[in-house]
Amino acid sequence: MATIDVIGGIFLDIYIVKNDGFHNSEILQLPGGSALNVAIGLSQLGHNVRMFGNVGKDFVGEYLLEKLSFHSVNVEWIKMIDKNTATFITLNEKPIAIDRRINDLDLFIPKNKSEYLFITTETNERIINSDIFLNYKKIFFDIGPRPKLIDKRCENVFFIGNEKECENFLFTCDVVKMGEKGAKWGEKIVALSGQKASYEIGMGDVFDTVLIDGILNDLEEELILQNAVDATQKISEYLGAYNKIINMEF
Repeated sequence: MATIDVIGGIFLDIYIVKNDGFHNSEILQLPGGSALNVAIGLSQLGHNVRMFGNVGKDFVGEYLLEKLSFHSVNVEWIKMIDKNTATFITLNEKPIAIDRRINDLDLFIPKNKSEYLFITTETNERIINSDIFLNYKKIFFDIGPRPKLIDKRCENVFFIGNEKECENFLFTCDVVKMGEKGAKWGEKIVALSGQKASYEIGMGDVFDTVLIDGILNDLEEELILQNAVDATQKISEYLGAYNKIINMEF
């Protein structure tokens, strides 16, 4: 299996599902951030994963490091900083508050790199357009949620994004996640089949994980795309991105 570095935001996700009143709400607190979820997913699939990022010197930061370690993600290079750990809060799957400031601070990245890199734009802007990409065999770059920050492309970068992100992107996305319409890789399109997702947040993280795993295992493009689309449908009933990742199957 491959060795993969992962760079991106690390969050505590808080999901509030309001039913018939606030006193009957369901509240979940879970590890979060697309990079964190993909790191856990790739580790579950047998890859050797290291994660780079920042957490606070608080009980939330300790909790997130414990969860990553539990899923066999190497957390040696995650910095604990004297600030609050980033938090993402949703009400009925609509974001209502985000504190992501700690994710924009400098990262500690060692000189020895893995074979591959997965990165999102939930991280320090200086990393996003740096020469770090030249040190990897291939980079899988999910351009969300801030694609406008990207102004540089190396030949070994593989861009992934949703339709909205890719539409006005400076470069061309290699794979486009099209929501209820499925996904596209060049001229290949795989459509979704079945009913609308119960909970949508985190489906993109599952898609990315299965897509990257398929590429690393040298599967055919259409099969990779089909597996990724199928995997997202199978876990749509789980609330929370982390819950989707730990329950994914394909």
